[in-house]
Amino acid sequence: MIHESQKVTEASKELLQEIKSQGHSAYYIRPSKLNVIISKKGEEINYAGRNFTLDGALIRNVGSITTTEQLVKRFNSLKALRHIGITTMNSPESIALARDKYASLLELSKNGIPVPETAMVEDPKEAMLLTQRWGEVVIKPLIGSLGLGSVKVSDPDIAYRVSKSILSVNQPVYVQKYIKKPDRDIRVFVVGDEVIGSIFRFANGSWKTNVAQGAVAQVVTLSAELKEIGLKVIKAMKMDYAGIDVVEDTEGKDYKVLEVNASPLWHGFKSATGIDPARFIVKHLLEKIKK
Repeated sequence: MIHESQKVTEASKELLQEIKSQGHSAYYIRPSKLNVIISKKGEEINYAGRNFTLDGALIRNVGSITTTEQLVKRFNSLKALRHIGITTMNSPESIALARDKYASLLELSKNGIPVPETAMVEDPKEAMLLTQRWGEVVIKPLIGSLGLGSVKVSDPDIAYRVSKSILSVNQPVYVQKYIKKPDRDIRVFVVGDEVIGSIFRFANGSWKTNVAQGAVAQVVTLSAELKEIGLKVIKAMKMDYAGIDVVEDTEGKDYKVLEVNASPLWHGFKSATGIDPARFIVKHLLEKIKK
């Protein structure tokens, strides 16, 4: 289990317990302490100064990145695991792609998967013009989760001010047309080539539908269309598992994929469906290791 948090998260605990229940040893590894040494013998991996070996690794979180150099170091360390024969889930490349919201939507769009109209800009005037064009937009962090930092705007002047504030700390502005939808979105959970379930997430006094922001989860009967979208997304992103956020576009009369989470949380999903994603994820990892 690879996760940067000093405190083991609930999802990580469940995954570690599931690995142990299958009769295997399980370790919690922080990527900041994962080091790669290029030696005469090739690549050597150590953790906090000690050499170690693994059969497989579930990569859940690389931590808050403050510099490009830190990002490169951590992802190179994860790639090195695979180079020496350690099975990784998800792959470092897929995690990096999902972490970049804009790049992931580009990849989905390229593969014929419907996504909202979206732009990345570095000029507050462009954000203002996009708000005028689309009527209502969501300005959100390029890299982020749990709905934190996302702002819904319909006034071009407010879009200008919000964008200028973001640009003042050298961050690009991610602008997305707001999709008019029912008071809910859909989380589709996919592991391998199986859609294991999905839930509605109903907003609770907010336009945001993240469970972490107070949304209420309710099980959804999967339609053939939702299953197809989930499997297409996994294939396009080259992922082993994901939580996929989908909205019902009441204007376009279709589904649109908002975001793909390479390290989804599942408290609300598990409570609503009774399905334990940890069991499916660990099973898939063990199958990949055997291959």
